[in-house]
Amino acid sequence: MTISNLPRGVYVTGQGPAVVLLHSSLSSARQWQYLVSLLKADFTVINFDMLGYGKAEKVDDGDNYDLNVETARINQVLQQVIGEAPYHLVGHSCGGAIALKLSVEAPEKLLSLALFEPVAFHLLPRGSEQRQQADDFKNQVFIDDAYLAAEIFTNFWNKPGFFKSLPKKMQDLMAADIAKVNLDFKGLIAESYTLADLSGITCRALFMHGNESPGLSRHLGQIISQALPQVSEQAFDAGHMGPVSHSEQIHPVIADFIRAG
Repeated sequence: MTISNLPRGVYVTGQGPAVVLLHSSLSSARQWQYLVSLLKADFTVINFDMLGYGKAEKVDDGDNYDLNVETARINQVLQQVIGEAPYHLVGHSCGGAIALKLSVEAPEKLLSLALFEPVAFHLLPRGSEQRQQADDFKNQVFIDDAYLAAEIFTNFWNKPGFFKSLPKKMQDLMAADIAKVNLDFKGLIAESYTLADLSGITCRALFMHGNESPGLSRHLGQIISQALPQVSEQAFDAGHMGPVSHSEQIHPVIADFIRAG
């Protein structure tokens, strides 16, 4: 399918029921390329570069940024491509948190929801040990040294030494995008939907996590999964970045889940 006048960083492939793909922070739509190849024969796959990543537009006004800016763009594209038709939704990390927001705000539009460790940090109770960990992590990344911030961020979600193991070109790209990571944190923390609101997401849901992921994201994932009414769970021997590092294991599971509907 070819749609004219789409925003930059939106890629529409295939035909059939729609599948929307939302990537993690400091990534791009490219992380879902294998999943796109698995689905495009039978589905209209709408793969997004989130704002500030890949080929998408930068955020013009960071002072007024929140996740409503992201969801407004997504909903505008969906209206243009599929109108009021329902769709399958897939999200990872920050993209998973945005997927949860879309789901809470319009649950009737979902055919299914597949999440890999959504970082909806605002769902962690204020004053809890885990919320303090999330706030501390945010403050460690919110520094002037873009390379150090990118190193702290990527090492946390992968493993110590990960950033310095990357090619210099990749380090440069990540450092250049770290300002958007801080806006992502800002948007995540500012959200107001609650765990109770997740009970309204009545479509089939698949919740995935990595056995090697940080305890913070595994704890958050557990409380989110428990709040979803119709959920199945799948664990992988991977970390938080499993959809990127273990795509050949994880993407077929997502594709099978979507097709099962």
